[in-house]
Amino acid sequence: MNPVRWNRPAQLAMSRIDLLLLHPPSVYDFRKHAILYGPVSDLIPSSPVFEMYPLGFLTLTDYLEARGFSVCIVNLALRMIKMVLRYRDLQSVLPFNGWLQNPITAVFTVKGCRHECVTCGSSRQACATVSKRTGPLFRSPNNLVGNMTAISQFSKGPIFLVGDLRQAGHDHALEVLSLLKKARLRNQIVFELFEMPPPGYLQQIDRAVANWSLELSPESHEPAIRRLQDSTTSFSNQAMEAIIQESLQLRCQPVDVFFMIGLPRQTRDSVKESVSYCGHLFANSDPRLSCFISPMGPFLDPGSQIFEHPDRFGYHLFARSLEEHRQLLVQPSWKQILNYETDWMTRDDLVEATYDTAEFLNLLKLRHGRIRPSRGQAVARRIQRARALKHRLDAVPAGESPDQVTYRALLGDIHEFSVSTVCDKRELFWRRHLLNFKPGGILRAGLRRCPTIRTSNP
Repeated sequence: MNPVRWNRPAQLAMSRIDLLLLHPPSVYDFRKHAILYGPVSDLIPSSPVFEMYPLGFLTLTDYLEARGFSVCIVNLALRMIKMVLRYRDLQSVLPFNGWLQNPITAVFTVKGCRHECVTCGSSRQACATVSKRTGPLFRSPNNLVGNMTAISQFSKGPIFLVGDLRQAGHDHALEVLSLLKKARLRNQIVFELFEMPPPGYLQQIDRAVANWSLELSPESHEPAIRRLQDSTTSFSNQAMEAIIQESLQLRCQPVDVFFMIGLPRQTRDSVKESVSYCGHLFANSDPRLSCFISPMGPFLDPGSQIFEHPDRFGYHLFARSLEEHRQLLVQPSWKQILNYETDWMTRDDLVEATYDTAEFLNLLKLRHGRIRPSRGQAVARRIQRARALKHRLDAVPAGESPDQVTYRALLGDIHEFSVSTVCDKRELFWRRHLLNFKPGGILRAGLRRCPTIRTSNP
């Protein structure tokens, strides 16, 4: 990596910083490695090197700056990714590559969770293990809506409410909706549902928020697998479909439904049946509904029940320590990067099931008009090329390097074979505006905080 060069004013600014928070890529020298990362980041905003820095950086920054310290965030991972536009140093603070085109902001409604998803590093049990927190901490409705209002003053992009509002109780959720109705935000507000709400709840959202969308994560079409994944939640497919139909009768747009590969007792046949179920949902809804499926990877969450007690759930780990995980990250193929397999699916099964179901779901989306033909054809080509490359890497004996053609194709690449394969990442974008930001609001915020401007030479 070329060293970051600061001009004289920037050097003076840097000298006044009390704390510099650096976020590196998951593989620091990824440009020197030939790695097939796989579709592990297709359903999240960042790329396979996970350049989205922790939101905890913002919490630390706000806390320390309120107490008189100067803090600077530098997204080193993003600076290392090639971009068409070169900003003075804006890429150092952007959360992920492409954020200016898809400026979604996340507002956390809770620290921790009431639920017990066995694969989640933020479940109730995981928090008790890692942070010794015995229960979730919920933000007050006033604090939550105040944060959203502040965001709306500089951004027109969607605001994602992370966590089901009803975790803190039905009355808590209704108070948030009441404040949102008064705030009259024009941003798209994204609501998560961890369990199916009572009748009337969606109508209350619709009355409070003009632009809203819904995120559902049943994980599997099989209720029995869902119960193994989270024993605290139990809902039928019929109940979920009723909620979907109700949302589509309102102003909700879009409704996204997410499924996962690598769950307890899940087989390759079960994964395929989950995608068949997506076809059923498509056939009984309109184009506002879409479905997605992704492998659980590359790693199981440390602190999760499955990571801490793999044998109990039928999982087999290939790494436990930080160094063991670092070594996995530089393996040539995402099959070898995965830190687990299960009694029901080997690493090979997990990878093949991912590509099989990606092809199947892509065909269903084309058949039901969820994506344009050109976009679906492009996804199909990327799946075919990624699968062929994966097979070439599988043929390389352990400890040896791939052939020169394969090596050159992968060297330093993070997009060609590992981005937009299980789906086109743009399918996850919400409605865009001609101008995604409000210059006046940004200027007013800047004048209030009077930050030091940093610049860098191109």
